[in-house]
Amino acid sequence: MRNKQILYVLMVFITMSCLLINEANAGDANGEIRGVFFENEKPCSLRINIHNATTGLYFGKTDSDSNGIFVVSNLPDGDYYLITHPADVGVRMPLQWRTKNLKIDETNQQKILRQVDGFAVKTLYPQDGESVDLENVAEQNPLTFRWSPYSAIANYEIEIYSTDKTQYYKSGRFDTCSFSFNGIFQDGSRFRKRLYRWELRVFPAGTEWVGTSKPQDLPAGDLGKIQRYEGQYIQMDFPKWYEPTIDAMDLVHLLDTGYSIEKELSAGQVPSLGPLPGEKQGFLYDPTINFAYSGNPIHFGKNHLNENKFSLFITFHEMGHNFQFGGLPGFAYLLGEEYYDKTAIFNGFAEGLASLASLYVAETIDKNELTPLMKNLVDEENKSMREKFLAALESYETRKLGRDRMTPDILDGICIRLGDKFGWEMFPGFFRIFLKNDVNDQIYQLAGNDDTKRTTIFVTAFSVAADHDLRKQFQKWNYPIDNKFYKTILPLVKKSLTVN
Repeated sequence: MRNKQILYVLMVFITMSCLLINEANAGDANGEIRGVFFENEKPCSLRINIHNATTGLYFGKTDSDSNGIFVVSNLPDGDYYLITHPADVGVRMPLQWRTKNLKIDETNQQKILRQVDGFAVKTLYPQDGESVDLENVAEQNPLTFRWSPYSAIANYEIEIYSTDKTQYYKSGRFDTCSFSFNGIFQDGSRFRKRLYRWELRVFPAGTEWVGTSKPQDLPAGDLGKIQRYEGQYIQMDFPKWYEPTIDAMDLVHLLDTGYSIEKELSAGQVPSLGPLPGEKQGFLYDPTINFAYSGNPIHFGKNHLNENKFSLFITFHEMGHNFQFGGLPGFAYLLGEEYYDKTAIFNGFAEGLASLASLYVAETIDKNELTPLMKNLVDEENKSMREKFLAALESYETRKLGRDRMTPDILDGICIRLGDKFGWEMFPGFFRIFLKNDVNDQIYQLAGNDDTKRTTIFVTAFSVAADHDLRKQFQKWNYPIDNKFYKTILPLVKKSLTVN
């Protein structure tokens, strides 16, 4: 404990020294946020994402170092919040931490956050997915939640809700490590739905962080039983309680249709999703995660499975990854393989083009074949995503941010602009640059390991697909382009995008 205190005092001393230096040059300095993360009272390395608090848009990311210290620099004036994310793939966090809104302006150029012990709290009961006799919950037989305590002084808060949020309960703040619920929701109703969830929030004293647990399932009886639903191209292993939603949405047919559209987008390639090329795309409900991830099957976490709802955008995004890496051999090369997640532009291509697949499905699907419920969901999600991505691009342009601020959302804003101007039918042509053929092999060999030439291949392919030279526009978006290389490969790309 003493070493931890010394480390924190040292960090604050260094930070305050920097603050005094910055105050002397306040007119020129950019904003900065500093802090330190611990795991069970030991320094930990953690991924921290930065968001603009006004728009909610992703701004950038950083990691805390081996001493738990993180620094977010080069922040323009504005309001921000930080939110944690696992730094390593596959790491599960009992709590996700988010700060209050933090203002950066001329008088607040630097913000120092108090240390927070990021992983200390774990929920103990009910265990995630544990069956509970909800009908018997009452004043005399309350549902009791328990968790291990936070490492320092903290307050807690409990939320309990049905997955469609029609029944909801939120406790006040309290300081004990257990809570009893008598089954009466905010509107006076009692348990009557198929599935409920509960979340724990932790408010450590003296910090600007709030930690939230992953949602914990409260299934009743046999509602956790899994059933298989099969289509021509897909199969779903989902809970039986979700069957009325699957039927109301005609969900199997929709996923079959989306698979066909993404197959068209990826130039007719069927991804090798498992041991047998072309096997059915699987979808699996996985209550151990909140999110979704690609592969076969695609895993769906609990946040994506709610009565009368289905996360279409996430579904087709993850399927887009499968087509990219399973059916388009050139995709990994053009991303620079291990480099794509380390540079803003190539990370934008990796995630942005997966989201483009989802946008393409929503833009081109025959709405007359959809049930009214599904048509509304497609329209709502597409409208929401379009607004989000175009806002990200407009912010990027207005603030004249550098290429190190490129995000997948910004690339998707670019794709929407291109699709609306030149027609969405351009994108299946663009994706042919990833196919395995002699022409593409020649283009890749000419580019070698030069990242600027890799980016130039993307811009050339977009230009040929749009039948318009887009170099000036992409240069305005701070994409590096080798104009000599563009002219060299232009005839090859034209051939590639038309080859059978």
